[in-house]
Amino acid sequence: MYTGGVDARTLPTPGTRIDLLLAYDWLYDEPFLALLGETFRSTGKSLMLVSPSSLPGAMEQLRSGRIVPRAYLDRASDTDPNFQPLEDWAGQNVSIHLNPARRRREIWRKTNLHWEFIHAGLHTPYTIVVPSHRRQPAFEHPPDLSPLSVPFSIKPDLGGGGWGVVTDARTWADVEKARCSMPDEDLILQQFVEPTLLVGRRAWFRIFYACGLVVPCWWDDRTHLFGPAVTAEERWRLRLNPLWRMAQTAAQIAQLQLFSTEVALVQDGRFIVVDYVNDPVDLRILPYAREGMPREVAWSLAGALATYLGQLP
Repeated sequence: MYTGGVDARTLPTPGTRIDLLLAYDWLYDEPFLALLGETFRSTGKSLMLVSPSSLPGAMEQLRSGRIVPRAYLDRASDTDPNFQPLEDWAGQNVSIHLNPARRRREIWRKTNLHWEFIHAGLHTPYTIVVPSHRRQPAFEHPPDLSPLSVPFSIKPDLGGGGWGVVTDARTWADVEKARCSMPDEDLILQQFVEPTLLVGRRAWFRIFYACGLVVPCWWDDRTHLFGPAVTAEERWRLRLNPLWRMAQTAAQIAQLQLFSTEVALVQDGRFIVVDYVNDPVDLRILPYAREGMPREVAWSLAGALATYLGQLP
C-alpha cells in the first residue's frame, strides 16, 4: 500500500525531497498510514511508505539519490531483518530520526525505565527484579514476595505486547515456572494494580504521545478495549490533569517522539504508571481492529506528526 506523495515503485525526479520516510511491516498499520497520508497531503507535506514489497525499489532509489528524506521512522527492522539495510542507510544519511533506534532499544528493558520514573517522582507498581534462570538457576533464599500481595504479575524485563506476561501469580512456584519457561529472560514481579471507578468507568488510561501532543484515552485493562479520549471537561471535573504531566515526563525520560503509556488511578488518589513506554506504539484504529484506538485520536496523532515535521528546519 502507498499513500502520501512519493511512491517507492516509481522513478521520481533525482533529488526529490520528502518530509518523512516510514518503514513498516505490519499489515494492521495500513489504515493509520492511509490516514497519515491524507493528513500529509492536506498540509502540503510528502510521505514515503516502505513495505516489505516495496523495500527493494526503495533502497535503489534512496541509494541513487533520487529520493532524499528529511526524517525517518522505523517500524520494521526490529521484526523483519530484511529492513536492516534501510535502517543502516537511514542512520548514515537521514539526520532526523523519530524514535531513534539506540534509545528505543534501551527503553524496551523495563528496568531501565523503572528507576528513572521513580527518580522523576512518578508512582510505579512495587517491583522485584529476578535474574534469568540461565544466569541464576537456583535461589538459596528466594526474595520476600509479601510486599507484592496476591495476585501479582510476572513480566519479561525485555519485551512487550503481552508476551510472556502472567497476571495471576501467587507464589514463588509460579515465578519458578515462568523462569523455566523463559530461561534467558530476566523477570520483573509487579504488584497488581486495581483502578478505582470514575463515572462508572475503570480509571485506567492509555495515553498516546506524539511530538508534544498528549491524548489520554479511557481504556479497559480487562477487555483491552478503548473508550473515548478524555475530554477537556473531564480533565478538570475529574481532576485528571496529572495524566498530561505524566506523559510529558515520560517523553522527557524516554526521548521518543511517538509512544503510548498506561496510567491507573487507584483508590487512594495516586496515579500509577502501569506500563511505562510502549514502542512501537500500537497504531491500530477502529473499526478495522476491535482493540484499535478511536478514529478521532488517530487523526490527532497524524496531525501532530505533520505539524512537528513542518516546524523542523
